[in-house]
Amino acid sequence: MRNVQGETVLITGGGAGMGLLWAKKFAADGARLVLWDLNEQALATAAAELRAQGAEVLTDVVNVVDRERIYAAAADVQSKTGGVSVLVNNAGVVFAGPLLDTPDDKLALTLDVDLKALFWTTKAFLPRMLERDHGHIINVASAAGFIGVPLMPAYCAAKWGVIGMTESVRLEVARLGKKGVRFTLFCPSFVNTGMFAGAKPPMLTKLLEPQAVIDIAYRAFKRDQYMVREPFMVKITPALKALLPVKLFDTVSDMLGASQSMAGWKGH
Repeated sequence: MRNVQGETVLITGGGAGMGLLWAKKFAADGARLVLWDLNEQALATAAAELRAQGAEVLTDVVNVVDRERIYAAAADVQSKTGGVSVLVNNAGVVFAGPLLDTPDDKLALTLDVDLKALFWTTKAFLPRMLERDHGHIINVASAAGFIGVPLMPAYCAAKWGVIGMTESVRLEVARLGKKGVRFTLFCPSFVNTGMFAGAKPPMLTKLLEPQAVIDIAYRAFKRDQYMVREPFMVKITPALKALLPVKLFDTVSDMLGASQSMAGWKGH
C-alpha cells in the first residue's frame, strides 16, 4: 500500500465537493496538501477545516484554463515544497444540451477545463517526478469516456481524451524506465454532486455517493491500481462495446435509459 506520509499532494478543484473529499483522505494519512480552485472563499473554508484536523495546507486561486497561470503557480509550489509527489486532476465542468444548441463558449470551456488543463498540469509537475523517479498522477475521467452520451458531446470528448492522454503518457514514462512514477484513471458514473443534478442513472446502475466513491478510488490509488471504474456496469461497458454490433449496443443503451440520462440535467 502506498504511503503518503509527508508527501506533497496537489488537487485541482480542491476547494469543495469531491476535491475536498480527496483532500481529507490524503490529510488523514499525513500528506501535505496544496489546493487549487477558482473560488477563494471555498479555498479558505476548506483550508481552515483541514488545518483544524492537523493538516498542513497551501492554497492558491488558479484558473486551470490559463496555461501560463498554471505554470507560474506550479513553479511557486515546487519552490515552496520541493516538489509535488501526487497530482490529482479533479477540476471539471459539464453542460448538457444538443450540440447545435450549446453555445461555443460552453463547448470550449468544457474541453479547456476537463481535458486541456491536464496537459498543462502534467507538463508542470511530471518533470520533477521523473527526476526523482517518484510520483503519482490521478486523472479524473468518467464512464462517459467509454460511451457516447447524448446531450453532453464536449464532456464525452474531453473524458475520452483524458483516458487516451493518460494511456499515452503512462506508456511514455514506462519507456523511460521510470517505475516509480504511476498513474490512476478514475472513471465513475454519475456522482451525487451538484454537477449532475437532475441526471438519471441508467438501469442497473445507481447514483454514486461522493464519499463512498472517493473511498473506493483512494484505496485503488494506494494499491497503485491503474483503472478504477464504478459501478459494475461501467466495468463491463468496454467489453460490451467490443462484443456487440453498434446497432445492438445502441438498442441496449436505449433500453437501459443511458440515452436519456442527461435529459433532465439541471446541474452546474
